[in-house]
Amino acid sequence: MITNFEEYTSELTAEEMEILNIVIHGFRQYKKNNPIKSELIVTRMNQYLQNNGYKIKMTGVRLRKMVNYIRSNSLIPLIATSHGYFTSDCKLTIQQQIISLQERANSIENAVQGLKKFL
Repeated sequence: MITNFEEYTSELTAEEMEILNIVIHGFRQYKKNNPIKSELIVTRMNQYLQNNGYKIKMTGVRLRKMVNYIRSNSLIPLIATSHGYFTSDCKLTIQQQIISLQERANSIENAVQGLKKFL
């Protein structure tokens, strides 16, 4: 759990775990040549969930939380770019995703160091 973002970074709820395989199955349909944007995932998931009697609603925050869980637990090789989400077994594509995540982590670390100067 991350301080100030507890609601967004808590463990997956029982409801989220219940729909996790549905989300994973959905992601498997998308490859580099046909990525899917998060807004469309949320819309389609909510249609599916409502049509199948689920009480849970998908949100952008919930989607990102589930994406982090999927990656952290090595469930599928899930890639995200400015074009959308997709799965890939290509080592180069996975390496590029790792670099992107490391660059974002470095950017956050730079912000941490900047704020520390105020203490």
